[in-house]
Amino acid sequence: MAVRTYRLIVEGELGDQLESSFDGMTFTHGEGTTTLTGDVRDQAELQGVLQRVSALGLILLEARAIDDRARPRPGAESTG
Repeated sequence: MAVRTYRLIVEGELGDQLESSFDGMTFTHGEGTTTLTGDVRDQAELQGVLQRVSALGLILLEARAIDDRARPRPGAESTG
């Protein structure tokens, strides 16, 4: 499995109390938005993050992989 870094931008400046809902992601606030940046192990984990955004009633403005390519998850065996 591979890890990719994602950036999600949501409307509004989220409070610190929501950081625990997005464990491992960094929050950056500015201009009426919050940017969440962090490593995501796979598509299932990405879907979980997106479902949390939805469950909290947040408006997702952008979701983007920001690294050039996936990299092996730490501790995973490489093939090839």
